[in-house]
Amino acid sequence: MPFEKIISNNLQGWFKNDLEARFLVRLGIALIIIQFIIFKIAYPLPNLMPPDSYSYIDAARQNLTINIWAIGYSKFLRLVSCLTTSSIFLVWLQYLLLEACLLYFLFSLRYFINPGKWLFRATLLLSILNPLIPHISNFVSSDALFTSLSLVWVTQLFWILAKPTRKLILFHAIILLLAFTVRFSALYYPMISIAVIMLNKMKLSLKWLGATSIIILLGSFTGRTVFEYFKKTHTIQYSAFGGWQLAANALYGYAYTSPDPPDKIPEKFKELQMVVNKHMDSIRFLTLSKRPDKDLDVYYLWNLQSPLIVYTVQKWGKDTTTPYDIKWETMGPLYASYGQYVIIHHPLPYFCHFIWPNIIKFYAPPTGFMGKYVLGYQYVDPTVSRWFRWGDNHVYNRFHDKNIEVIKVFPYLSAVINIVFISGYISILVLGISRNEKTSTQNIIKAITSVWLANMLFSVFAAPIELRYQLLSFLITFPFALGFIDSIIKAVRINRRTPSNINQYQGGELKLENIT
Repeated sequence: MPFEKIISNNLQGWFKNDLEARFLVRLGIALIIIQFIIFKIAYPLPNLMPPDSYSYIDAARQNLTINIWAIGYSKFLRLVSCLTTSSIFLVWLQYLLLEACLLYFLFSLRYFINPGKWLFRATLLLSILNPLIPHISNFVSSDALFTSLSLVWVTQLFWILAKPTRKLILFHAIILLLAFTVRFSALYYPMISIAVIMLNKMKLSLKWLGATSIIILLGSFTGRTVFEYFKKTHTIQYSAFGGWQLAANALYGYAYTSPDPPDKIPEKFKELQMVVNKHMDSIRFLTLSKRPDKDLDVYYLWNLQSPLIVYTVQKWGKDTTTPYDIKWETMGPLYASYGQYVIIHHPLPYFCHFIWPNIIKFYAPPTGFMGKYVLGYQYVDPTVSRWFRWGDNHVYNRFHDKNIEVIKVFPYLSAVINIVFISGYISILVLGISRNEKTSTQNIIKAITSVWLANMLFSVFAAPIELRYQLLSFLITFPFALGFIDSIIKAVRINRRTPSNINQYQGGELKLENIT
């Protein structure tokens, strides 16, 4: 990539001496504020996704230590409520955090690898004015907060690779902890962080400080969560939702295979297997268009006809004293074991009917919840209106349209960016362009590619993919996709201008100075 290392001791000093950077920051802040004002005129109330939003608010109201979803966002809601119950303030705070973290990411890239004036200007404007940002910030959901923390996490990886310090290492561990508490998707983050720290050239004391601080903080949170689950359900688990999700994923494959006789499977699964087989028999001969599980979605997780929910109701019988959340969470370990059993014994159907469709969804993630305003409902649960102290639970927007049309283009844009990013990365490797970059630039490119690949693998195996889960991937790969294109175009131009100058290539590598 045609990037030049900016000579400066630190980011603060660089800003003081770079008029262009200061101008762009001021312009960016102005555009960010204007975008939010326009957006809030169109959508005065926050967007909601049942049951997620309701559960987050209820956990915040009760100040729970564990919940169906990771507890961090509910704690965030409770903290914000100490300042105000205004829904506009909540959305503004989520939006401001996300935009600020995006600026941190983009200007850190400019600090380490300077992509040229106009390329960076275009990248900056297109990134901060991305319509996904205000729309994702408008949800009462962990998406915006988690993406903000993840942007800081990714950016800190760059700084650790280039300029590791004790303060940075400790702050990185704290950011990891916060991300870990907000969403289960952060489960693979510590592995990347520890790998970057241990493989990077730095003092051995810093390496051990980074690895141990991450392990201690995350281990403490994990241990506390497991302990709280044991107190509540008398089961050992970290995430009840994870167990349900794994079983639901497995059933998408099992639905297209020959049923296992209950007497041929482990004793603890027999009753569940009979319920599952009965359900699969009821849908086996339906046409694809009529099958309730024809698309990867939430059918096996939340639909009342799902065999997982049917068995939960059957298992607890006429117990009316135990709260439903305890019943639901208690089933987590059993469903986790059952999901593993089904996947191991039916790997091919699982790949064909869950993994492969999910790979396609990663390539072009469907809009999901982001495609509609409050799923098209006119009213929301009273829990929400009471939390924000609205006069009633009616929701509206200025467009009088529950469909969010601008979001519909992003599955196609995401597909293009994914293709350009990975093909561009392969191209600069083949052309040898990246080998002549500064070491820090090479490491940053490797780091962002590793994050993209890890996110893809985790997303494909974790749950049915939708657009809101891939916002981080969209934001961090977009600047690199543009940079790769710019590098390749300039390399081709240099080659065409001087076709006889064969010594530009050494061992198949194009010298960077000939491009810049």
